[in-house]
Amino acid sequence: MKKTLLIFILIFSSVYAAFAAMPLDRIADRLVMVGFRASAYDDADLDILKSQIEKGLVAGVVLYGYNIDSREQTRKLIAGLNSHNHTDIPLLIAVDEEGGRVQRLTSAKGFHDEPSPQYLAEHYTPEQAEKIYEQMAKDLADVGFNMNFAPVVDLNVNPQSPVIGAIGRSYGADTETVVKYAEAFIRAHRKYGVLTCLKHFSGHGSAMTDSHMGFTDVTDTWNEKELEPYKILIKEGYADMIMTAHVFNANIDPKYPATLSAKHIKLLKDMGYKGIVISDDLQMGAINDNFGFDETVKKSFEAGNNILLFSNYFFYEKRYPEKVRKVLGSE
Repeated sequence: MKKTLLIFILIFSSVYAAFAAMPLDRIADRLVMVGFRASAYDDADLDILKSQIEKGLVAGVVLYGYNIDSREQTRKLIAGLNSHNHTDIPLLIAVDEEGGRVQRLTSAKGFHDEPSPQYLAEHYTPEQAEKIYEQMAKDLADVGFNMNFAPVVDLNVNPQSPVIGAIGRSYGADTETVVKYAEAFIRAHRKYGVLTCLKHFSGHGSAMTDSHMGFTDVTDTWNEKELEPYKILIKEGYADMIMTAHVFNANIDPKYPATLSAKHIKLLKDMGYKGIVISDDLQMGAINDNFGFDETVKKSFEAGNNILLFSNYFFYEKRYPEKVRKVLGSE
């Protein structure tokens, strides 16, 4: 087992290095990351996705709880999908594994449970947290994940925020705490060659509503201090990738939510960030209920998102890669 894990670590450390050295435009050329519904590699439902991977039409895939049954099943599924990638650009294999309420690799499926970010920050030092996160990263690397859509670096501005504070997804209300634990999270993942993703830019911690469910306006609750974790983590070299939020903030952009807003993403560029920007799931209610598909694709791409994420969680559409290219005129 130790030998097998060492091989995985070496493989995915090389994947991490490959992304670090890869020109941004080559990675972003794939435009789209998608979810899917199957859990078995030989499920006919995956035939279209396999073809899209072979044609270089997807930047990667994201797995949810229903894609994961056990360690061995997940390992086979990921290895099978990777076998269809015939280019030198690694296929991103991602998951949302934060700990607490948001974890897909649970003990019931043969992995390890981790506490929520809030609980961890309240009960463990950053050094202890890093050890816990090493186990998380080890689990991810062992089955083939090379991307974790975490850590959450939203400040806990509103402890009752339904999708952040109320469910323990924030490390705390102050920048120093959030940065220390986020760095521990990222260091642990880098030890196992797993990329991480800061989210949700430009700050979801003050939101009174859930952007999964519908329009989310933070104009009157957002504070500029919510940018501070990003400024520090970018400056210190801890930003592998950054995910935009579907929050509307009229003080920054009076027309579009952050994911569709060039004004929001310019804030990242002004901080010196030169890496990949990925949208949050474009099927979420804040976007899907308020913008048409063509406008969503055009505005999110023009705003500066390099990869557009479609979870296929809320509804299923197998041809997103082709549809996005058609909208952008890059078929």
